[in-house]
Amino acid sequence: MPYLNIVTNQTVPDEAVLLKAVSKTVAHAAGKPENYVMVSIEAKANIIMGGSDAPAAFLDYRAIGLPTDRTVFSDILCSLITEHLGISGSRIYISMTDAERQNWGWNHGTF
Repeated sequence: MPYLNIVTNQTVPDEAVLLKAVSKTVAHAAGKPENYVMVSIEAKANIIMGGSDAPAAFLDYRAIGLPTDRTVFSDILCSLITEHLGISGSRIYISMTDAERQNWGWNHGTF
């Protein structure tokens, strides 16, 4: 049920490696089983932040229940993006949305 969409203006050298690393990290950091985690990436997007087209990323995280310590969660996600894409944490925005079970569909039903 955790979903993370990564949108960046950068080229991602090996998307499969990044997606697998993010999936594992999100599962661990969110305390959720990895078999429920979904991750997507949109590379080479048109992004400008602070008037600059320097490397940047927007992370959209949605799940049923958010991590208790969102500051630590933010740090983990920023560190992962910095490690894999070289984007500074000051150029990463993260949106975290707590979805209600009845509004999250899966396997022909809802949670």
